[in-house]
Order: sequence, then C-alpha cells, then structure tokens
Amino acid sequence: MNEWLYANYRSRTVNDEKNSFVFHSHAQYEIYCFHSGDCKYLIHHTIYDLEPGDIIIMDGLTAHRANPSAYVPYERSAVHFLPQWIEPVLETMGLPESLVLFKEMNNNLLRGSDGPERTTIYKCIKEIVQLTEKYEIHAEREVEAELKLLVATILLNIFKLSKRANNRLTMKKSEKDIHVEKTAAYIHQHFQQKITLDDISSALSLSKFYLSRLFKEVTGTTVMDYVMDCRLNNVKYELEMNPKKVLHDVAIESGFESPAHFSRFFKKKVGITPSQYRRRKGVR
Repeated sequence: MNEWLYANYRSRTVNDEKNSFVFHSHAQYEIYCFHSGDCKYLIHHTIYDLEPGDIIIMDGLTAHRANPSAYVPYERSAVHFLPQWIEPVLETMGLPESLVLFKEMNNNLLRGSDGPERTTIYKCIKEIVQLTEKYEIHAEREVEAELKLLVATILLNIFKLSKRANNRLTMKKSEKDIHVEKTAAYIHQHFQQKITLDDISSALSLSKFYLSRLFKEVTGTTVMDYVMDCRLNNVKYELEMNPKKVLHDVAIESGFESPAHFSRFFKKKVGITPSQYRRRKGVR
C-alpha cells in the first residue's frame, strides 16, 4: 500500500477459509463503499448492517473489520489517503471543511441509493486505481496532480451527501447486535486491564457460552481475540504517536501481561518486532 494514497475498486471476494478479515487500523483516512453482499461492519463498538450504496467515513485509527457472510460474494470499493497530502489542494479550492467530516462524522455511515454523487465517487475511485497501477504517485507531477483532483472530487461529493444526512444514522438494532455492541464497548473500556471471558460475561449478565457464540457469529472473531486486537492496535498507536515511550511501558499500559509476551505476540501478528515497526514508520 502506498503511504499517501491507496484505492481498490469493486473488489469482489468470498469469505471462506482462504479469505478472512481481521481488525486493523491505519494512519490514512478511509472512504469505504459497499456494493453488494451480506456484510456487517464493526467499528470500535458499533455494528453496521450494510446495504448496497452505504458509504462509511473513517479516520482509520479506530479498529475496524468487515464480517461478510460466508460463501456470499462480497463487493466493495475504498480509498485511503493521508490528510496532509490533500490538505493544500483543498485549501486552494476553498474546501477545507470537507476534511472536518472525518472528525465531526468520524466512523459514520451515509445511507442512500445510487445517485449522481455516488456515481461520481465510484468513477473517481476507479480512475485512481487505474492511475496508481500504471504510475508511481510521485513519479510524474501531472499524475500526482490528477490524483489529488480525483480525491478532492470524492471529498466534495461526500460533503454533498453529508449535508443531506443526519449526523448519526439511526438504525434499528437486533438484540444480537445490541449484546455484541455492549460487549465491544466493555472491552474497549477495560482491555488495558487483566480481563477474562468470565469477567466480561459477568459484567454483562450473559452466559459466557452464549456470549462467545454470539460474538463470533456477529463479528467473525472470538471475544478474547478481540481483546488482543484492541491491545495490539493500541500498541501500534502508541509506537507511532509517542516515540519516546519505552516499549516496556507501551506493553504494560496496553494490557499485556509481560514485555516478553508482548514481543512474541506482536512479532506473530505483525511479522516484525516492535522496534522494527517503529523504525519502518520513521519513528526512532
């Protein structure tokens, strides 16, 4: 993935043993477009039951994960970009407020059927993919300028859609989704502490067997795997945002039992050591 800009257009996969979706976070802002399939999307501790035409605005740093139904074709488009890469263009165009949406409407869903704005957004994402596949972003000034204009056009149309939407989409939640959202919210509040499945089920007054089955069904991951994903994403954030903090403190404050356990888990999940991750991100 290019650090400044990345896009995929109408990616189509099937969620089976070979294709799985994990909780992740990234520094880029993200605009996610759902086209077809049967999919729940979990961001932080909110679950969205997606419908074709849904667009999600994300800051990227909040852990998120798609959970499409098994063996049902899942189609989506997305564009990731660093705000500082596009900000000068938006200032020149008089559209700086278009990035405010990622703070005021962060991790929110824009629901609606296909229309001129969505058609333009999809078209721009397709053109971004075509350009980035053919050229390096910084290889030619003209190419980079064109990419920035495409991203600015997407943001303008997102802004138009947001003006017609409520600040928060009110969606009818199933009892299952409500239980899972409460579970995720509890985990986000306590993942830095030593917690067990028994602790969580007791706090929510739910059978741990029912809770385990329900959480896995809705999110596609287990309760304790979600706890560890929250800890891992917190570590990544601390490594990038607090470069002077020692690794021992990062590990303990993120809920890991010991620095040794933290190092093994991080290397297994990320593929490199925490120190290498810091260096790769340009933080020393």
